[in-house]
Amino acid sequence: MVNLKKSYPSTFNQLFLISIIILGLFTFVSCATTLSSTAIKIKEADIKTVENCKYLGEVHGSSGWGNLGASVAMQNAKNEALEKAAKLGATHVIWNNITGGYSPYVSGKAYYCKSGVSH
Repeated sequence: MVNLKKSYPSTFNQLFLISIIILGLFTFVSCATTLSSTAIKIKEADIKTVENCKYLGEVHGSSGWGNLGASVAMQNAKNEALEKAAKLGATHVIWNNITGGYSPYVSGKAYYCKSGVSH
């Protein structure tokens, strides 16, 4: 004989599951990367600011944490690119491409400017 009685999760189980999901979302959204002491000093610039600076190369960054944590994901992508610029010895970056969505991506040009050049 077939049991036709439906099985529903208890209220406690439902609350527990909802709590786990919410905790997971908070963890997911708050996972921003932090910049090194060198990368944090790099300034975002425009072409006029770096006209007398040395071009060092292209830098790229991406993050797989898009959509729900879009602003955090975009910052993670920028942070990755800034860390690469720091390894090149950059003082300034000009962003070429900034793309959001499911997988935020940034690309930019890294420059070294002698002291006295500001943002």
